[in-house]
Amino acid sequence: MTQAEDSVQTTEVAYQNKDIVMKFMAETFMDKTLDVFGLHTARVLRAVPTVLPMVEAKERRIDFVFLLEDDSLLHLEFQVNTPPELLRRIALYGARIVERHGKPVHTAVIYAGNVKEAPATLEMSSLTYRVDNVFMRTFDGDLEMERLQHKIHNHVGLDEHDILKLIFLPLMRSNQLNEEELAVQAAYLAKEVQGPAQGLCIASIIAITDKILPDHIKKMLLEVLRMTDIERWLREEGREEGREEGREEGREEGIKQTQQTNALNALKEGLPPELVVKITGLPYEEVRKLQLTLH
Repeated sequence: MTQAEDSVQTTEVAYQNKDIVMKFMAETFMDKTLDVFGLHTARVLRAVPTVLPMVEAKERRIDFVFLLEDDSLLHLEFQVNTPPELLRRIALYGARIVERHGKPVHTAVIYAGNVKEAPATLEMSSLTYRVDNVFMRTFDGDLEMERLQHKIHNHVGLDEHDILKLIFLPLMRSNQLNEEELAVQAAYLAKEVQGPAQGLCIASIIAITDKILPDHIKKMLLEVLRMTDIERWLREEGREEGREEGREEGREEGIKQTQQTNALNALKEGLPPELVVKITGLPYEEVRKLQLTLH
């Protein structure tokens, strides 16, 4: 297999495994609020499952649901248009979230930069459902891009609001770039961020733009993610170490040691235990014990 073929295959494998990207997205939002976008809620504690069993024996995956510090839930939906059935669908999601988790739900709909207005309330006699609309066209993407570039190129650390604006940059208004170009520029800019936030930011950009970008652009963004330290570790180090140690010390013992080594590497990079479990296949209790050895 040529290097080019291997690159394409690796990108396609990553593209199919969206759960990893979603986990990175959840980690990026942890311990943050969205008040920079006018959503004044308690801080995010963690993501909660977004697959909702439906009465007709189907499953629907909504965008994002986060558990907040005040024990309520924040449901985020990302939209590029305003279909007439949107609020009816979102109200159904809200009811399902309450049914599953038994907690109050706050729903916010985040619209990409070309949407100017949208209804915020569904009135259906006994049923009323309200959402907060966030219109990203109120944010100047060109100005934010320039500001973030200046900070990153001058090695100035990004604060919580900077990171969120970098992630949401592809949804903002731009007079110079279209949505596809803005997303690619944002991903390459995120690649210049130092530390674990680098891969988290790129993965979050991919997750947020999932509804608005064509497949070939999403694969391009995943290629950028593939070049980060986190993705390189996922695709190269884990496989190669598993093969070598399996030959030298016996396959089962070698795989076990590789899993533990990979788990430690991932924990050192700042990945949460839940994601390390998913990547390595180790039990959660074992990953937690490994995490404690780092302190």
